[in-house]
Amino acid sequence: MSTLVVADPRGVYLAGLEWVLRKAGHDVVAQCRRPADVLPYVARHRPDIVIVGLDIADPQAIGLSSRLRACNDSLGVIFIVQPNGRLDIKEIQALDGDGLLLDGISHRYLAECVNAVAAGKKWIDNKIVQQLLMPRSQPQPKSRLTGRETEIADLVSRGLRNKTIAQRLHLSEGTVKMHLHHVYEKLHLGGRAELAWVAHGEDDERRGIGRSGLL
Repeated sequence: MSTLVVADPRGVYLAGLEWVLRKAGHDVVAQCRRPADVLPYVARHRPDIVIVGLDIADPQAIGLSSRLRACNDSLGVIFIVQPNGRLDIKEIQALDGDGLLLDGISHRYLAECVNAVAAGKKWIDNKIVQQLLMPRSQPQPKSRLTGRETEIADLVSRGLRNKTIAQRLHLSEGTVKMHLHHVYEKLHLGGRAELAWVAHGEDDERRGIGRSGLL
């Protein structure tokens, strides 16, 4: 069981978050409406995890994770992102969260994210990954990822090995490698490390978090 502080500007949504978390066995020790108001609650209750629902374009989002960790350096930070148009890699990296969920996430994924962050892992909604992996300019049809390539890129970004991906998708390892080669070419990436960086950011080691599990 983890203790949590939850913040979201929508009262009904906030109540729903608390219900789901309590049903999953976690303890919501405080809740508030504005991201700026969450800091004193974190300082007072010292929860294991804080969940903040915010518009990614909200100025209050800038530096929020570092301010929260200044109150509690072992704090896990999860953001539920309300995108303002298409998500941008730099915006996602600037959030510097341990868990990232897209608004409207299912109850199961919310619980999965909280459990992963509680275990010291990184977790990101696969819908966010798919948006980030989609090329912004597609002058030629061949630059687009196929459905299978997108699926494999998503699994790789979550830390799965080729053998595991092949077993899950009922493919040979050679076929997985071929699809990955096409992904790297189309997105101009140097390999798995850059693909993970695109999805999760490059500063995990700054907080002593290794690239393992869900990353």
